[in-house]
Amino acid sequence: MSLAVIEETEKEIILAYKEKNKPKIEKETYYILHQLVVLMMNTFKDRLKGITFEMGEIQFDESYITSELNKNALLKWLQRISEIEYPIDDLEFGKLKVDLEEWFYQIGGQDINFHYQDSYLLRPKEAAELLGVSTVTLNKYVKRGFEYIASSSQKRIPRHMIELWKNPIYCLKVQMLFQEKKSKTQSPKERLYEVMEEILEFQVKYKVDTVKEAFPHIDGDQMDLQDYYEWESLEEEQKKLKQMIYGTKNTDE
Repeated sequence: MSLAVIEETEKEIILAYKEKNKPKIEKETYYILHQLVVLMMNTFKDRLKGITFEMGEIQFDESYITSELNKNALLKWLQRISEIEYPIDDLEFGKLKVDLEEWFYQIGGQDINFHYQDSYLLRPKEAAELLGVSTVTLNKYVKRGFEYIASSSQKRIPRHMIELWKNPIYCLKVQMLFQEKKSKTQSPKERLYEVMEEILEFQVKYKVDTVKEAFPHIDGDQMDLQDYYEWESLEEEQKKLKQMIYGTKNTDE
């Protein structure tokens, strides 16, 4: 997209929200989504074979796409498109992919798939070595959402996952997206069992019952800061799931 097109699109987005014109908002949302997919497929041919989703199956979440949240997202995507500098390393590519996926589900998309070049994929053993963990631990990560391609090939892990998993913010994003996709077919009770099992692993590892006991003092240099974010997120999710299953009463009281 040229700078002139970006500026014109920005004006159209602002006007659509000012007029509260829902069809126009949908049109601009479709347009940005299309531009992002085309951009990624054309720019990252060394990483991607393609990106697929059924455009006709997108049932826009009206409350979201007409909100300030989506307006801001559209404007930020435009800015991001204009500021992308090439070449992009695996971490930045991974962030772009995850952010696009997250926004896709927010606007009402059901399923989006990224198809990678074989040369961009790692064997599980290679990925484990780069992360500095065992393949057993890597399998635990996969159960939490670590991207793993179902394929007959031995290469199943996109390279960007190594750096993404080391980044506390995006590691958590990846796991939340994974759970969001699973929630479409998984009952709250089934998810609660999984959450309790994952919390138990942290309890055994740190020999305490709660994340606050394990991490009484958090700072940016904490070696296991990623564990803190994951455990805290799981405890919050467990509380919400119990409230859904048992009722609105606070189950901790």
